[in-house]
Amino acid sequence: MNVLRKISERLFDQIDRRLTLKPLLKTINETRSAAYISPWQAPFISPGRIALLLIGLLFASGLVLALFYVPTTEEAAASIANLYETQLLGWLVHNIHRWSALFLFVFLVLHALRVWLTRAYQYPRDLNWLMGLSLLFLVAILGGTGYLLRWDIKAFALMDLVISNLSGVPIIGTFLVNLILGGSTPDAVPLNRGYALHIWFLPVILLLVVSVHLLVSWRQGLANLPETWTIVANRIPMKRWIHLLPALALIGLLLILSWTTPYESASEPDSRSPWPHPDRLLMFYFLPFWFFRGQSRIIGTLIIPLALAAVLVMSPRLLQQSFRPYLLLFLAGIAIIAVILLFGQVSTMGSQVPLAGCQACHRSGMIGGAPTVLSDFDIRDPDWLVFHLRDPEGSLLVPFSDVP
Repeated sequence: MNVLRKISERLFDQIDRRLTLKPLLKTINETRSAAYISPWQAPFISPGRIALLLIGLLFASGLVLALFYVPTTEEAAASIANLYETQLLGWLVHNIHRWSALFLFVFLVLHALRVWLTRAYQYPRDLNWLMGLSLLFLVAILGGTGYLLRWDIKAFALMDLVISNLSGVPIIGTFLVNLILGGSTPDAVPLNRGYALHIWFLPVILLLVVSVHLLVSWRQGLANLPETWTIVANRIPMKRWIHLLPALALIGLLLILSWTTPYESASEPDSRSPWPHPDRLLMFYFLPFWFFRGQSRIIGTLIIPLALAAVLVMSPRLLQQSFRPYLLLFLAGIAIIAVILLFGQVSTMGSQVPLAGCQACHRSGMIGGAPTVLSDFDIRDPDWLVFHLRDPEGSLLVPFSDVP
């Protein structure tokens, strides 16, 4: 440890001789907040720390995937299949990327919930709260664009949802569809647009926002650090090294999930895994179709999300210190129960897909109720649906060709 410290100090001295950084660092240290707390004093079970690790894994695995992915309508899905079948540990890299993306969204939500419950969104941390919300939005968009790059039945289902959800929005609906997908025709334009956003634009923006978010957090310190944690932390031996435990546990979980997750299009002939089913943590894309039908769908696809976003953005103004904390806990409890019920149901349905096929999801008695008869599907041509029911794996390869 001392050797590494000496090497880093010598390296910094060499850089400082050329850039004169010590006066700048001295000014930063002297002007930081009086309430500054070192990040090392934070509870080691921190959703924010784990989110940073996941972002690092996504960047590393994404760079490897970019070397093999072919962003054309003819070869996109085939290049992913080739990665699984022929490249050394290609399946592991892809699965790590997939599961890291799913876990990242979860831990960002948990991180935002912790900040909200501890009222760490109040001045002077209100600006950092807004940057955190923008990170959550960016990750959701990255998840959608990454989902599109699969160019399989799930990707086309997502495009159908975007078109169906936004096309009904008055005045700006068509504009939003053209902005996101380049039009309502699922040709090469949506794939190219998704590839450019997912590979180039959004990662750069995400990296910049994360860097500024961390810089502000370091300058301001942690808010409302529980006194009980301070007492416990002082009694923990090797306090610095214990921060690595959650990261090691998460990496182990990612490896186990990646090892046991098969490639859907490379399953056995008698398996029904090619039948379309949403990934558990992307179910919010499908919720408007469960609870809102026809003209009322705009309520679930636009009005409710915008209202929720407005409440979160205005939290520093709306929820002042005088706001009753028990009401916050009550609202948070309702939100947690709702999420557990919805995603618990999705996990149950997803686990039944290999045996039950479409009947795993499209059955009566579900919360909200997914379509149960062919006439309820208003986003897909009925002839294609019949073709998919007869040959689900074949429809994955030619989802928009002429139906035989």
